[in-house]
Amino acid sequence: RRVHGKTPDPSSTRQEMQAVTDLLAAINSKIGWVGSVLAGTAAVAVSAKFLLSRASSTRDAPAHGATMRKLELLSPSADVKNAQFRVATVPVPTPRSGQVLVRMAAAPVNPSDYGSWLMPREGATYPIGIGNEGSGVVVASGGGFIARRLVGQNVGVVARNVGSYAEYVCVDALTEAFPLGDQIKVEDGAAFFVNPYTAVGILDTVTTTHGQKTLIHTAAASQLGQMLVRLAPQFGVQIVNIVRRPDQVEILKALGAKYIVSTGDADWEDQLKKLIQELDIKVAFECIAGTTPGQILSMMPNRSCIYIYGALSQQPIGGIHPMDLIYRNKEVRGFLLPTWLQQGGMLKTIFRIRRASAMVNAGLLPGGWAESQFTDCSMEEMPRRFLEMYDAMNSGGFTGKKLRIRLG
Repeated sequence: RRVHGKTPDPSSTRQEMQAVTDLLAAINSKIGWVGSVLAGTAAVAVSAKFLLSRASSTRDAPAHGATMRKLELLSPSADVKNAQFRVATVPVPTPRSGQVLVRMAAAPVNPSDYGSWLMPREGATYPIGIGNEGSGVVVASGGGFIARRLVGQNVGVVARNVGSYAEYVCVDALTEAFPLGDQIKVEDGAAFFVNPYTAVGILDTVTTTHGQKTLIHTAAASQLGQMLVRLAPQFGVQIVNIVRRPDQVEILKALGAKYIVSTGDADWEDQLKKLIQELDIKVAFECIAGTTPGQILSMMPNRSCIYIYGALSQQPIGGIHPMDLIYRNKEVRGFLLPTWLQQGGMLKTIFRIRRASAMVNAGLLPGGWAESQFTDCSMEEMPRRFLEMYDAMNSGGFTGKKLRIRLG
């Protein structure tokens, strides 16, 4: 028979079955038929485990020695406009035990992606693969129970170590491949991880870690910000959304946001102070950096906490008064998605991922809270299309849409 499109070696299978038969005969001669039945059951279980641990593939798996196209970063630059890229032809990777080979369909360009183009990665030798996430179809496994079960499935992948902007990637089946289900178009799951799981992580942190039901969020018209507005009611959380322009206010109003402050208003700080007092807000999530964290923290009450999870201004954090930290017990923390997922040990991590995955997969369906709006491009077009959107950032270049590389 064929196993996921791959025919087992007949001679190998005969040898395995003969070994099991010899074992049963030996046991039967010693302890009779009862022991033989018990041993036979164990042998079948061992054989099943062995077969399930073997490498497997689909008919769509690339041939041995095949090549693929991959977008690589040749050299980073503090001015992202000067970063250099290339599309290289490289061998298709071979999955090891516990890994799967994914034929990629699409991958997004997130702020966390182009942030890594600004400075050299410690210990990296360029060129390097880039892209943190994407989606595709598992076409082969290197063996292992979990890896083998994923063969043929649509998955979202986290591929930070190898780069997701490629026609094929190898990822760990347990920690880097997430089944998407059949209700989601595989290309629409490209941005399944960074923004949706961060949205769940932010709201879980507010409610579980701090026991609060309100928060402040900056750059709130971003794709993540819009997801938070749509998801927050499931957590019973109210968000004070900080944006820069009137058009962004209208975007969030259309999604049902109740509290919106535009920094384009002359009295925006007074508006924010009033809302902080009325709602007793003690948690903020901030992704601009520069002086913004200090401005917001200065308005918040004692024992408040502001989380930094981005640096859109590309500036160091500033403007924080020492007395806020020393005498008012205010805190500045970093928020990183993998850290949130893994806190509390393996068991809690598994349950946290399962809960978040259920919420995200439901949200990825058309009209769901995690649905993204994409602008598509090819690998070759990505640098040019990215810079066009980047240059228009102050006039809405990225607002309401995300650049997506179609890979297959």
